[in-house]
Amino acid sequence: MYSDHAPCAVCGSAVRLLPHPGTDGDSTDGPAGPADGVVGGGDPTVDLRACTNPDCPTRRPDGPDA
Repeated sequence: MYSDHAPCAVCGSAVRLLPHPGTDGDSTDGPAGPADGVVGGGDPTVDLRACTNPDCPTRRPDGPDA
């Protein structure tokens, strides 16, 4: 199970974890990715980190990651 309770890297506020866009967040019975091989990073994060501070620069569309 993935867990990330680190504060926002920009402002230090708490973050909440959200599923990646285009996913429903449900688990699957099989392995992820195409049947003929692995695509993507070796160990990408399973969730997006969203800062809970509404004034944080990470909340802007062009802002840095939380």
